[in-house]
Amino acid sequence: DITHFISDPDCINEGSVWRTHSRPRSWPLRHTVALVPGLLGTQSSSFLASWAHSRPRYSILKVITMSGSRKFFVIGNWKMNVNKTHIDNIVKFLTAASLNFNTEAVVGCPSCYLSYARHHLPSEIGVAAQNCYKVPSGNFSGEISPAMIQDCGCEWVILGHPERRAIFNEPDELISEKVVACVCERKEDRDSNRTEEVLFRQMESLAASISDWSRVVVAFEALWASGTGILATPAQVQEVLAKLRYWLRHNVSQEVANSTRIIYAGSVSSATCLELAKLKDLDGFLVSSAALNPDFVDIINSSRMSSSWLWEKHQHLQHTTALISNLRLRHVNKISNLDSYSPSRTI
Repeated sequence: DITHFISDPDCINEGSVWRTHSRPRSWPLRHTVALVPGLLGTQSSSFLASWAHSRPRYSILKVITMSGSRKFFVIGNWKMNVNKTHIDNIVKFLTAASLNFNTEAVVGCPSCYLSYARHHLPSEIGVAAQNCYKVPSGNFSGEISPAMIQDCGCEWVILGHPERRAIFNEPDELISEKVVACVCERKEDRDSNRTEEVLFRQMESLAASISDWSRVVVAFEALWASGTGILATPAQVQEVLAKLRYWLRHNVSQEVANSTRIIYAGSVSSATCLELAKLKDLDGFLVSSAALNPDFVDIINSSRMSSSWLWEKHQHLQHTTALISNLRLRHVNKISNLDSYSPSRTI
């Protein structure tokens, strides 16, 4: 196997390319485009290109890495609204749907159904617990630990949800010890122009206990736009997301600010997600009631429909591949017909 280091002005980032063929072959980096679904959204400059060949050979492959790219992330929080029958219905429409491969989709499940949901959901759908305690084990009746969540085959946990803060009085300090982490803005915070102060205080509390930001997704919820009939405008959402990324840049690092995914929660629906998905600093959504019906599929795919030129290129490539396959089949059939042709007279 041969490893090449490429540096090309058509690529946004430099990176290593690993090829499956040991024999030399040119890389037409300036002329052709191809997409490898499993690698889109990678956070590393290293990427894999698989050299496809067939007979006849149509070699039109290239991979482009995006500097500081963040994979779109959508999490549907079921809260305390499901049983096994509900989960079975959700599994049906998620299994039947064509989901955007460039979106990481996760569902937030009640702890008693974590194993059931993980067993029945498609493997590409992640499963998150809705809360956990800060230690692996101990005498804490009614709580679950990160180790228990992992033992159920689940990869995520939602921490600091506004309902945990308001109903169960979980303080910033306790939430930061557990560290998707949620920060929120109340109506009185916005009315008194204290949004930045409140959010930055919550971020400072979280940052004190986070050593690896690559394992954290930050969810911002505008409480005044959740279940109130009032919708936050895209400009209002972008304003807050930009503030959060500004805080990360100046209090953690530029690298963390570029790579950390920040998602939005606040009455997101299939009707509002398309415009929101275009926002510069938005990397996905945290939804609740919409995650219980097929609208969840539209929200998962909102990145594809609104702003993903990668998906458009992927569709063009699929169309080209289908065209080549059809031409090849026609050619094979033509050759087959010629071979089977028998003249009626012989000389």
